[in-house]
Order: sequence, then structure tokens, then C-alpha cells
Amino acid sequence: MKKLPSIILVRHGQTKWNVEGRYQGRLNSDLTEKGKEQAKENASKIAKVLELNEPFKIFSSPLGRAKESCHIICDELGIDKNKIIFDERISEFNYGIFEGQTKDECREKYPEVLEEREANKWSYQIEDGESYILVTKRLKSWLESVADEKVVVMVAHEMVNRALRGIYCDLDSTSMLELRQANDLVLKLENSEEKIIE
Repeated sequence: MKKLPSIILVRHGQTKWNVEGRYQGRLNSDLTEKGKEQAKENASKIAKVLELNEPFKIFSSPLGRAKESCHIICDELGIDKNKIIFDERISEFNYGIFEGQTKDECREKYPEVLEEREANKWSYQIEDGESYILVTKRLKSWLESVADEKVVVMVAHEMVNRALRGIYCDLDSTSMLELRQANDLVLKLENSEEKIIE
């Protein structure tokens, strides 16, 4: 892959289903009040590394929780919300039959499926959902489409951000799957490395 832009990588704020421990995937739940505050705090972190008077593009997953977080960030930073580019390729990992349920509920309903997936998260494709192999394929396509940009802000989700970080930093699948991103953690990806923006 050719040279990549600097990417300021944001996860949406906390949602009601985050609190309840439910798989969200392509379904959606609203931001909590804490989640809205986190989006504002994330905007402050972005402001420390984003030159607003320099060229940049802002992308968001089209899913409601990311869209709402991105709107809050734009309001805080004075960015025209019409500049947000919504891209399906950075939507969250599709959890298929698990979506809307807790891990305990899935363990009760789909014990074998959950066990098989836990044993092989990288390539196991959940029924009606995705594998990480499929996720990385669409993220590589997105990365190629922004390769000529200098700076990109991306507001998305923990699992899809995990895969993006793995691709960008050239990690193996085991290392990639160990990555975490709290709702208030903002990262800057640059020159095949990542750093936390405090």
C-alpha cells in the first residue's frame, strides 16, 4: 500500500448498549449523557493535533452513534457538518445473529457458534455477519481511497478501528485482536505507528 495519511482515530461516545454489554454491530443504541460528554472531550483532544486551517477530511461511520458523536465533535470544533463524509466501509463489524444481545444471552442461545468464534476470531464468519478477514478487506479499500489525503479524522467503532490500526501499523492478526479503544481514547496514526492523544 502506498503512503498513508495521518489519521486521527476516534471511537463514538458511550452508548446504552455499551453499558449493558450488548453486541451492537450494525444495530444502534443512543449515546448516554456520559457518551455525549466523551464526544466533547474527544473534540478537545482532536483540537490539540488538528490544524483547522490546513486541509483535512472528516469521515464518519453512517451508524447513528458514530454520526451523533461526529456531529458533537464538529459543533465543538466549529467544523461545518456538511463536510462530514459518511462511508459504509467504516461501519462497525457486523455481528450477525449476536447483535442486540449480551455475551451471556449468546452463550445460552448459540453456545457452539460463540465457542467456535472465540477460538478463531480472525477468520470465523458469524451467521448473517462478518469475519475480521472481511472487515480488513473493506478497510483496505477505504484506506486506498484516502491514500492521497494529508490528514483524515475518522469517527467510527472499536472493532473496525482495531482492524484499521492493525493494517496501518502492519500488525499480525493476533496483535491486532488484542487492541482496545475506550470511548474516550483518541489516537493519531502516522508513519505506520500510533500514539495516544492526551
